[in-house]
Amino acid sequence: MEIIFTTEQVWLQKWDDFVGQQNVANHLLLSAWNRSFTSYGFDYEVALLVDKEIIVGGFTAVIAKAAFFKFYIVPFGPITDQDHTQHITDLLAKVSERAKALGCCYAHVSLPLSDSINPHVYPVTEFPALASAKKRHRFKYVYSAYGINWKSVQGYETEEDFINSFRASVRRYIRSAQRKGLELRFLEEEKAIKTAYDLCLENAATNGYALRSWSAFKDTLLSMIQKKQAHFMGAFHEGNIKGASLIIKAGNHYTYILGGTKKEKPDFLAGHFLHFEAMRLAWQENLSGYNISLGGSKGVISLKSSYADEQIYFDQGKYHWIVRPTYFKAYLFFEKYLKKHKKPIAKVLTFFKR
Repeated sequence: MEIIFTTEQVWLQKWDDFVGQQNVANHLLLSAWNRSFTSYGFDYEVALLVDKEIIVGGFTAVIAKAAFFKFYIVPFGPITDQDHTQHITDLLAKVSERAKALGCCYAHVSLPLSDSINPHVYPVTEFPALASAKKRHRFKYVYSAYGINWKSVQGYETEEDFINSFRASVRRYIRSAQRKGLELRFLEEEKAIKTAYDLCLENAATNGYALRSWSAFKDTLLSMIQKKQAHFMGAFHEGNIKGASLIIKAGNHYTYILGGTKKEKPDFLAGHFLHFEAMRLAWQENLSGYNISLGGSKGVISLKSSYADEQIYFDQGKYHWIVRPTYFKAYLFFEKYLKKHKKPIAKVLTFFKR
């Protein structure tokens, strides 16, 4: 048994296959997702727990950089297969060790620990390797998993059975959306994908939240769609796009990443239409379920909660290490200063954002 650090394509493909097969896994572990951070000047790597050339566990790390500060971020995990969970603590020990070796001032992990009974989380466990770590995260600028908004799609023989698993108000929205005459398209050509992404960017600007620019995310998006790791779905009416939704497959389920809809009357209910189609796709592919994701505006959170069976938070799995205290104190000083001078350093902060 050994732990190796790599970005070699042969190993990355094996790792992505492993992530696709494990219930306790997440799109944040996929190599393409982490490679996307190189567009901001960051680095990434995959740590693999290998037994006789077979991957049995590991994690991915984003190595964020700003000036002379470096941060070692494990956005999800570490994880192992079911037969090697005792080695999670070995992988955790490597996080702070590797951060120190790379000259980082800080490291953190986001373990999917929960008291909920769900195949996509680990039960709350004490790991000896976390004895030197402190709870919660203190670096916020590389997105790390903090939970799942879960809808199971298993156990339904027909689509009607599946629709009836939702509360009455949600069923009405689904059926109403289906009567609007919307056409579902899986977008694969760059021009169509950009049109859909532009709609999502437009919604983000209108509602005051940030998305990666098309130039920063384009290569990752096209690569993941080509590899069938992701789908960009569009809802069209008479040839005009009314809504778009990006979902990624990992860990035996789909996760909603981002989306946008046209704000017009009559309301085509494109958001409801696309979420249900994503759930139906998971059901048709015999996956475990759909993570509609946490967060958003008050209205978005309400919509998501109406579809989900439960919200599962990883509050008990957030840990960090201060690897180089002097450097980290300096970072905290500059972060505080930067908050008071947003305009001059706006471009610097965008490097950090998801």
